[in-house]
Amino acid sequence: MLIAFEGIDGSGKTTQSKKLHEKLESLGFRSRWTMEPTSGPIGRVIKEALEGRKKLDIRTLALLFAADRLEHNINEIRPLTEEGVIVISDRYLLSSLAYQGSELPLEWIYSLNQWARMPNLVIYLDLDPKEALKRIRGKGIYHSLERLEKIRRMYLELIEERPWRDCTYIVDASSEEDEVFSSVLNITLSVLGGEVNEVLSYRKC
Repeated sequence: MLIAFEGIDGSGKTTQSKKLHEKLESLGFRSRWTMEPTSGPIGRVIKEALEGRKKLDIRTLALLFAADRLEHNINEIRPLTEEGVIVISDRYLLSSLAYQGSELPLEWIYSLNQWARMPNLVIYLDLDPKEALKRIRGKGIYHSLERLEKIRRMYLELIEERPWRDCTYIVDASSEEDEVFSSVLNITLSVLGGEVNEVLSYRKC
C-alpha cells in the first residue's frame, strides 16, 4: 500500500513519516520511506527552484512535479507495492493539488497527474499557518502567512471531496510530537487491520 503524508510546510510531515516507517519496520512490516520531490534528476531541478537557485515559471514547476511523480511511480512506488512493501511518502499528489492548484486551474493539475496512483491512506497534518511560520523560520523555506493560509484552505477543501475524503485522516499537528505520532500510528494500524486502542485527535473525512 501507499501512505502519503500531507500538510503545509512546518506541519511535521518528514518527522512523522520517518517515525512511522521505523515503527512499522520494528513491528515486522516491510516498509520504505520516500519523499517528493524525489532525489532523481527531475526532483533535483525542482529543489533548486524551491531553494531559489533556479527561476522557473509556476506552470513549468507544476509540469516538473508531475513528471517527477510519474517517474517516482514507475521506478519506486509501483515495484515496491507490487512486492508487498508499504511505501510511505513525505508529500505526494495532494501537495500538487493544494500548492499549484491554489494558483493554477485545478483541472489542469489533475490532468497532469492522471497516471499517478491514488494513495491507500493519506495522513494530513493540520497546523495553524502562524505556528507553521514559527517552525520553518531560519530553515530556508519562505512563505507569507497569506500564502500558507491559502494553501491550508485548499487542502481542507480538497479532502472534503471524493476521492480524498475516502482515504484521508486529519491529525492535529499542534500537539506534542509523541502525541501526534500516537494518532498517526493508531490510524495506520487500524487501516492495516491491526488491533488498536481508541484513536484520538483525528477526524476521518
